[in-house]
Amino acid sequence: MQDLTWWQGIGLLLAAAGASVGGRVLGAHLHGVLYRRVLLTASPTDDRFVLRLALPIELLVGVVLWQVLISLFSLGSELLAFCRGVGHVGLLVAIAWGVLRGIDTTFDVFAPRWVVHQRAARSLLPLARRIAKSVMVGVIAIMVLSRLGFSTGPLLVLFAIVGGALALASVRPLENVLSAYALLGDHGLREGDRVCLETGVTGVIESIGLYATRIRTTASSYLIVPNRRLADAQIERAFHRPATASHAAVPPPQPPSPSPATIAHHTTTARDLS
Repeated sequence: MQDLTWWQGIGLLLAAAGASVGGRVLGAHLHGVLYRRVLLTASPTDDRFVLRLALPIELLVGVVLWQVLISLFSLGSELLAFCRGVGHVGLLVAIAWGVLRGIDTTFDVFAPRWVVHQRAARSLLPLARRIAKSVMVGVIAIMVLSRLGFSTGPLLVLFAIVGGALALASVRPLENVLSAYALLGDHGLREGDRVCLETGVTGVIESIGLYATRIRTTASSYLIVPNRRLADAQIERAFHRPATASHAAVPPPQPPSPSPATIAHHTTTARDLS
């Protein structure tokens, strides 16, 4: 890259300052207009998503202003290509930022509706969110390095090796996680059910976790069974579930209060008898 002259350096500083200030001001105005538009829709999902896009929109507008301002100066071809490459990196970062905001909105809005009655699935949501965001960050990082001119071939090979090793190591844990869904869905097991396993063990299910299920046996001991084994086992479940503390806390129904006509009738009858 060619050397910078003093006026080119000042021009790039002014372009960076203009893109930063203009991105904050124009981006905030654009975000406000867009947010007021989505407020008119019936669904609240797009409202929450657009509300989180304030900073990504400001960065996107700043990148656009940067690309426009650097074209106003008489820069050399190599220097102009470098500045445009910086703008492309900023564009990738803005897009990745918006996608990460979309992932957060998706998990906050839709995921609780699907797993509202499944304790194991609710505990899996933070891990699934981190995995989705980590994969997105890794893809954007490779694209940024490729745009900057670095060789990404060895990095892709490294990611493939690490991903294959993690996939092999997570076979058994993944089987237990999927088996937890089978126990809650197909088998219909719930915490508090009295079950009898094919091995002859009888007890009450105390908790269904992501990897194992804990059963309190009749011998006042705990039996911890991996979910994948419990999903393949023959289980006998009691039809009536034992009463829980929440059921005992419900007050018994009160008898209906007598009407005024009934009270007057009983009063007249008592007076006649006396």
